[in-house]
Amino acid sequence: MNPYIFKPAFDFFGFPYPGAYMTILFFSFFMTLPIMIFASKQFNMSFRKMCFLPLVIVPSALFFSKVFHILFEDMRQVYMDGLRENGISYLWTMFNPFAPGHVFYGGLFGGFLAGALGTLAVYPHDRTAFLKTADAASICVANGLWLTRIGCFLEGCCFGRPSQLFGIRFPQGSKTMFMLYTLDPEHTNLFTDTQPIIPTQLIHSFSNFVILAVLLKLALSKNPKNPGYISAIFLLSYSVTRFLIEFLRFDPRGSFLMFSTSQWISIILFIGGWKLFQKTKTAKNTKKKVR
Repeated sequence: MNPYIFKPAFDFFGFPYPGAYMTILFFSFFMTLPIMIFASKQFNMSFRKMCFLPLVIVPSALFFSKVFHILFEDMRQVYMDGLRENGISYLWTMFNPFAPGHVFYGGLFGGFLAGALGTLAVYPHDRTAFLKTADAASICVANGLWLTRIGCFLEGCCFGRPSQLFGIRFPQGSKTMFMLYTLDPEHTNLFTDTQPIIPTQLIHSFSNFVILAVLLKLALSKNPKNPGYISAIFLLSYSVTRFLIEFLRFDPRGSFLMFSTSQWISIILFIGGWKLFQKTKTAKNTKKKVR
């Protein structure tokens, strides 16, 4: 609800302020290091090789999250107009990783693509290594999700439907107020706080925190799970919670037929997660050290 909450720290060190969401997003990226240390021990992986993967996964995730923002959030014409007016240099504005406008599913796709190629490069003949890496990445993603949704709340994006029963008012002059006015000008006053709206950002943050706790419990279990099982649980639990929370959201985003773009992607992820779950729940466990 306050996008400038971290600005004094950036001002103190003389750095440009990227906003609350981007600050938390990059903090979550730094959190991948301790998670990789933990995962390398729990999954018997080479720590040196696992530390290489975030170097390719993070840039790819940021790039594709911007691509999905342009393609699926009705921003194509805006950016195409900017590209025609400003020339090739405008590409930096379009894909600037420090600028607002990121879509999680785009980041997930880009991260998966880079992670798959990176894992094949360092473990060219080991399918188990790919599944273990995916398990470690699932924990990193779940941790990043519960943190960054707090950033969404501070920025005022990804908000929910108006509700008198379970709603929070966003302040006059906030991003939420202006976005809400474009959607519902009849009931939005530009000179007061917004009407109460469902804080879907906090609901999403809490659900992802619960998912993270479940994944960590599985990773720490005295009965180790089969490689890929933790990934399957993440895909199933996230896709279901995201699909349901989308019904509560009110911010402008892409849609097709009766569902939002994110809901269609959630359905695809659920199917993939279910197939992976079916394979990994009965597969023979391996404790082989992957180097």
